[in-house]
Amino acid sequence: MMRPVTIGTAGHIDHGKSALVRALTGIDPDRLAEEQRRGMTLDLGFAHLDLPGGRRIGIVDVPGHEALIHNMLAGAGGIDLVMLVVAADEGAMPQTREHLDIIRFLPASGGVIVLSKIDLASDADWLTAVEEDLHSLTVGTPLEHAPVVRVSARTGEGIPDLVAALDRLVAGLPPRPADGAVRLPIDRSFTMQGFGTVVTGTLWSGTIRPGDVLVLLPESREVRVRGVQVHGTAVQAAYAGSRAAVNLSGLDKREIARGDVLATPGAFAPTERLEVRLRLLPSAPQLKQSSPVHIHLGSGTVVGRITFPDRTALAPGEEGVARVRLEAPIVAIHGDRFVARRYSPTTTIGGGVVLNAASSLRRRGHRTPTEVSPAGGPEALVIAAAAAAGPSGLLVGSVAAAAGVEAAAAADAVASALGRGKLVQRGERLFALAAVETVRRRITEALSAYHARVPWRHGMSREDLKSRAAAGAEDRLFDEVLAEMVGARTVVERGALLALGDFTAEVDEASQRVRARVLASIEQAGASPPTADDLRRLASPEIVDRALQGLVDDGLVVAVTPELRFAASVLERIRVEVVEVLRGGGEVTVAALRDRLQTSRRYALALLEYFDRIRITRRIGDRRALGPQADAPLPPPR
Repeated sequence: MMRPVTIGTAGHIDHGKSALVRALTGIDPDRLAEEQRRGMTLDLGFAHLDLPGGRRIGIVDVPGHEALIHNMLAGAGGIDLVMLVVAADEGAMPQTREHLDIIRFLPASGGVIVLSKIDLASDADWLTAVEEDLHSLTVGTPLEHAPVVRVSARTGEGIPDLVAALDRLVAGLPPRPADGAVRLPIDRSFTMQGFGTVVTGTLWSGTIRPGDVLVLLPESREVRVRGVQVHGTAVQAAYAGSRAAVNLSGLDKREIARGDVLATPGAFAPTERLEVRLRLLPSAPQLKQSSPVHIHLGSGTVVGRITFPDRTALAPGEEGVARVRLEAPIVAIHGDRFVARRYSPTTTIGGGVVLNAASSLRRRGHRTPTEVSPAGGPEALVIAAAAAAGPSGLLVGSVAAAAGVEAAAAADAVASALGRGKLVQRGERLFALAAVETVRRRITEALSAYHARVPWRHGMSREDLKSRAAAGAEDRLFDEVLAEMVGARTVVERGALLALGDFTAEVDEASQRVRARVLASIEQAGASPPTADDLRRLASPEIVDRALQGLVDDGLVVAVTPELRFAASVLERIRVEVVEVLRGGGEVTVAALRDRLQTSRRYALALLEYFDRIRITRRIGDRRALGPQADAPLPPPR
């Protein structure tokens, strides 16, 4: 599966952001009647683009007017890349500069600078001067080394160059945590006739599937997912990085606000207190104790009062640890990035990163560094900071800031705590002993509960175990604790599954017979296997479903779609055949594969989409080309 990517626009009003999105995608992001009447973007707009590399990316179009910065920020928090749009005939303008200030504090790792309306500016010296100005303005931002592409949305000039630049940028992005806890900040909610309440947002982490039970935070209200769409198409799963529309049951759209979060139950707790590392822009005014500010995090905004543990004020351009008492609860965790705006007038003054989400951690019995008596010294503060971070851990480089002590004192305290066994280090993160024991206990409890619920299955997939036992935990901690448990044989690996060391699956003779009949039916059908519903006619649906799952677990059958399962031997033969055809210069389309295999379009389409997902092939229009994993065997069962 290609890593889902979301790109956000940025730039001054009337510099052609929406026109550029229309020229790229053929989709008008101005969805409101008033936007179309006034020719002005007022709220977030959405589109998608198919890149030459076979990836479909989401685009969030934002308003450029200074009075609508809050709407811009609601869509910018989850983007991977930025497309800064600057009109060639005007150059950088006030909102260009403010959007760049905001980009400094976003998680976006890079992007592209688009010099738009190139048809209105023909003076070469002027264009060179505009580009030089932009290179100067982007120093210190994720766009410092971004390519500049000259385009005209009206004539189409430069659009292919921009598409190629975007294709190159997205290819190098690291994956998001699709196997972690679900976290989707909501930026829009509406009612769709015949479906009910739908919410949209960029999925920060996790995977959402129809039937999932999630919670709406900060209200902690349980909701059920009726359906999921990505780019207007119903899907069986939306993965981290996707722009997703989620159909929810039992909830009215009036009960949902922009800034609310859909999440895995128990993975996140709302907080009204943060400890942050805050940096002011050089152009910002001095920030004094107890100053009110607007904190923009995720798709929401809330007013908070800033206090400093080690100073009376923060000067322009300075950076320091701050505590924020919020007027309303939000969902935040260690490492989240935020933007700070002045209370009045509402201008961008800075931003930073969350070190601790204090009040949510207090509910679990931890003390934050601010609640530890200074008499305990730096070591007590460091241990408290690690305890507050819980299973997420504390980056070694952020210990001083999180604990509120000087760097040298923090380093000595960490060394002492590690030596006395009060802390453990995994990679670049520090954990309190309680966090390690918590993950170990949750792994045991999750496996025990799973074995009791599914006694016929050999074990639990690693992804499911991680989402149930270590939601919100640092990956390295989960991996190492699990490795220790496997080494001690308290947990055993059975193929791609994990089980408690003393567990044995219970499979009776009747189930074994059904399993043999199911496998024979799938193998004999070749490239046109029976659907799950067809197979359920062989015996009790429950017994058939168990047999199917067992066959998938053992790698004898592959679930190509939720309803279609192919014999692994048949699927491997088809893979070899497809690769040979492509390597020999032949054409592989849905119709060609259908005829070659003497099957139906339904099966041929499912097979090619599966090969696309595992990168055996890649789609180019209606045809397929060889993918990077063309010669790799089929992936092991999951």
